[in-house]
Amino acid sequence: MTATSLPLVLIPGFMCDARLWHAVQPALATRGPLILCSPLQGDSIEAMALHVLPQLPEQCHLIGFSMGGYVARHLAAIAPERVRSLSLLNTSARASSVEEVQRNQQQIRMLQTFPYRGQTRTALQRAVHPAHPEREALLDLLQSMSLDLGVERFRQQLGVIRADGHAALAALRCPLLLLASRDDQMRTLQETRNMQAAAPHAVCHILDDCGHMSVLEQAERVSQLLLDFLNPGASILARTEC
Repeated sequence: MTATSLPLVLIPGFMCDARLWHAVQPALATRGPLILCSPLQGDSIEAMALHVLPQLPEQCHLIGFSMGGYVARHLAAIAPERVRSLSLLNTSARASSVEEVQRNQQQIRMLQTFPYRGQTRTALQRAVHPAHPEREALLDLLQSMSLDLGVERFRQQLGVIRADGHAALAALRCPLLLLASRDDQMRTLQETRNMQAAAPHAVCHILDDCGHMSVLEQAERVSQLLLDFLNPGASILARTEC
């Protein structure tokens, strides 16, 4: 099996399921078989990675979005022989801040009082670019996924405390793509630049006029960047935009 025909393993982000990848599936399927991982499960990034590990074939191209990027990065570290390339979309390698942990724990405590009805519209507003023409439909999709995944999955994912991963990122030797959005309100460009500083061999691209949910907001552009990256002869490998 050639590198270009290897399976592509797609790991979703926080409170997302396979619907996250719906818009990019047709294009990515032209590169190789797709393995859509189940929603993240576990009380830590390490536990989530171990849950995904049995789904990895002997060799694959690994693609992780947001929290799924943390999981994908850990998988590349513990099973490097299986990961031919790693693509990290709208993610980070920084540790959870004290403020984030406190805020998440407060939300978890509130679940004891208030019924869970999925992530609120207000919370989700930050995930999609305010000028996106299909913003309301995308927010509906995000809310539907979070509602379908349920309160226990929400509590579990919200309770995950992320450790700093820049040293582990620097140790990776597989081809690496970093994809960020200029208008991402959930992840900063500085976080992406810090990742590239840790792994100077990475190919890095920034999407303009795009919020956090890049695979939904700019599916065609994201698909093309991924396909170009997975094509060893593409000139994109010599460029960086971060």
